[in-house]
Amino acid sequence: MRVAGPFGAYWNLEFPGRIALTLMGFGLLAGCSPIGTAIGAAAFTADLATQERGLYQGLDDHRMWIAINGRFAAYDLNVLQQVHLQVQEGRVLLSGYVQKPEHRLGAVKAAWDTVGVREVINQIKVAPDRDMGQMAQDEFLARRVWTKLFVDRAVRANNYSVECIDSVVYLIGVGQDQAEVQRVIDHARDVPYVRGVENYVRLKGDPLPPEPPPPMKAPEIMPAATQPGLSSAPISAQLGVGATP
Repeated sequence: MRVAGPFGAYWNLEFPGRIALTLMGFGLLAGCSPIGTAIGAAAFTADLATQERGLYQGLDDHRMWIAINGRFAAYDLNVLQQVHLQVQEGRVLLSGYVQKPEHRLGAVKAAWDTVGVREVINQIKVAPDRDMGQMAQDEFLARRVWTKLFVDRAVRANNYSVECIDSVVYLIGVGQDQAEVQRVIDHARDVPYVRGVENYVRLKGDPLPPEPPPPMKAPEIMPAATQPGLSSAPISAQLGVGATP
């Protein structure tokens, strides 16, 4: 499923047996020529540089995308295969179906535990997974929506991430203004068989959520006798209570 712009794209290709193959959109494929890889990487970088979020934030979003998927894989392979991930400006949109409530919570925790994440939007549902027919239709609908954005000169399409789950389109990114965002929503709604559109696009100029501080590591608890500066003397003596000046 497509989850980014024309060059900065990741594809989760789901094959029989639920094997997910994740490919970076700039062509890091086995057997690619060095020249082809270099051209793809240059196009990928150029695309990020023209996006509203900028090159640095775009690269950081891709780092977070990789890190979160790594946490999914370490937690449970079903979560990696069933939860779809979009990252824009440190804002993480999770969608898809899982069969266990703890998988839903685990996915949210994995996202929040990643450095740089500002917001986690949880649209994961606990329900039976989609069949191959529905997955194919969702892929087709996402491509149709993306094509409509790409050919519309009034829309800066590479600022938007498009995902489709169970015929519902999920949008996240940065819109130039409300008119452009509404145009994008209308394009998605106009695609046949789209049942709904969930919009999480931030308007250019609107403030981003603050990045939460990293959690403090709890100090190890040691016996008082082994902690520097502490002794077995009474507390009053350690504090100097009752001592004469």
